[in-house]
Amino acid sequence: MILPLFSGTILLKNRLNLIPLLILLITLSFSGKISAFENQPIKISHAYFEPYIWSENGISKGIYVDILKEVFEQRMGMSIEFESFPWLRAQRRVQSGKSDGMITLYTPERAEYSSTGTVPIFIETMGLFTYANHPQLAQMKNIQSIDDIKEFQILTYFGDGVSIEKFPGFNVDYGASDLKSALKKLYLKRGDMLIQSKAVTLYNIKKLRLEKSIIQVPGIGFGVLKFKLCISKKSSFIDIIPVFDETLSTLRQDGTIQKIFEKYGL
Repeated sequence: MILPLFSGTILLKNRLNLIPLLILLITLSFSGKISAFENQPIKISHAYFEPYIWSENGISKGIYVDILKEVFEQRMGMSIEFESFPWLRAQRRVQSGKSDGMITLYTPERAEYSSTGTVPIFIETMGLFTYANHPQLAQMKNIQSIDDIKEFQILTYFGDGVSIEKFPGFNVDYGASDLKSALKKLYLKRGDMLIQSKAVTLYNIKKLRLEKSIIQVPGIGFGVLKFKLCISKKSSFIDIIPVFDETLSTLRQDGTIQKIFEKYGL
């Protein structure tokens, strides 16, 4: 009666002992490919998403920039280039293979032309924002489901795949060029609400000095967002995703990512 349980225990221990070996084998199997790209930078396309990534005087900055430089340059011995474009164009460049990758949400549409790993760079929740003294603020505070926002005009920006996926057929205004422009439209009362990443939106509200004009509706959330590195299926770097995941996990465990977030006050 004890034998099957004992045998299973030995098998489990053997499998657990194999995990570090498997990780090593994966890293070694891709090390040759990484070495082949030492003189070829991986190109990351992005738009404005401060404090996570943005361009200032032609130089890309932000949390994602610091994390990817640590992963690729310091840990994997590769070089990296960042390219700033309007968001829809940035995505199209990854789709065509002109850029190697981007950091974003992995939607069904993006899965058609890119691949990603299992480890997110950043996990966030979506918050609901409106302008102060909105005549229907009390109604917004009692929102129970996504159907309760159908009567409102939602503001966002051109190329926002999350809104396309989450709010099909809703009254969504995609006219803004980026999040900052969408917030300015909300301030001018050219729409009812904005549903975006809480941390990023609150950061930009503060930067625009709109804390008294734009508020977050308390207690209302629209799910968790997992931002990942998406690599174009046409990129020569498509096979490095497992090594990237493992390296990113190491950065999270040794506290490097936490220090980068603290650098930006988050």
